[in-house]
Amino acid sequence: MLSLPDNGMVHLSSLYSVADTITRLEALLQAEGLTEFCRIDHSREAEKAGLKMPPTQVIIFGSPKGGTPLMIASPPARH
Repeated sequence: MLSLPDNGMVHLSSLYSVADTITRLEALLQAEGLTEFCRIDHSREAEKAGLKMPPTQVIIFGSPKGGTPLMIASPPARH
């Protein structure tokens, strides 16, 4: 695991393919009652632009019930 403290992001490696990792992550999110707000498929968009890149996706997820009070109490958390 590589942690990048400058921007708060944490990068994790998976033993599975990107497709399998996404499927497993979605199942885990659903099992935990979390919401998938958005999926950004960078590699698909790159392909549309005539470019190639390794499979790359970002999934934005969370809990509206848990996150909304935090965002109301601390507006900077919305950014």
